[in-house]
Amino acid sequence: MNEEWKKLVVTKVTLAMRVPALGGKDFHQNRPMHGLILNEEIASKDYIFSDGRVLHTKGNELFYLPKGSTYQVKTYEGGGCYAINFDAELSDEPFLMHLRDVEGVRKIFHGAAKRWKAHDLMREMIAMRALYEIVLAAVAEQERDYQSSANVEKLAPAMAVIESRFTDNALSVAELSSLCGMSEVYFRRLFEGRFGISPKEYLIRMRIEYAKSLLASEQFTVGEVAELCGYAEPCHFSREFSKRVGVSPNQYTK
Repeated sequence: MNEEWKKLVVTKVTLAMRVPALGGKDFHQNRPMHGLILNEEIASKDYIFSDGRVLHTKGNELFYLPKGSTYQVKTYEGGGCYAINFDAELSDEPFLMHLRDVEGVRKIFHGAAKRWKAHDLMREMIAMRALYEIVLAAVAEQERDYQSSANVEKLAPAMAVIESRFTDNALSVAELSSLCGMSEVYFRRLFEGRFGISPKEYLIRMRIEYAKSLLASEQFTVGEVAELCGYAEPCHFSREFSKRVGVSPNQYTK
């Protein structure tokens, strides 16, 4: 992702949509527009360009396909994607990145695609706003990757505890910041600079990902999963799960 993205001026958005699994073309010649694409959770595809480059994309990855490029798509695992096609004075190579706040970006894509499909009179303006929000998130992600190793090391004690105790409902930001020898305010700032979300949200998302694996095993009831993930009340767990996954725990198992 080069420096041009920081000064991007979009002149036109031509499409915002969700492409279903196995729904796109396998071959694209002289792509008419630039494209930003976000893979869904279950996806594995290679984009093989005419100059020999290969973009290996997986679930939850954001990637860019340049205007004028010619490529073949090889799908290894099903899973759809979201795409916004646009025109702009931009010359960059294909790239991909794994966003820390992928759910937030997915919601932006989804909102734009929904309004586009409904033929909303303001759909182009809405899609353009969504595109700029996604670009901002990608630029911020890239800049976080440049964060000094010293700052990353400062968070290491907290990250080790989070990995082992993320289901512990008693685990607090105060305890985590104390482990790192810093104030809560500084810890939150450093954490959000590294991961793009608050420590609390990070813990919740770890619990939700764990819950998804437990539900998929079909070995536990929703109540048992809630307890294993550190929730005292199943209804609280269901609210948090639905908010981030888009369906209730019961619907997810089906």
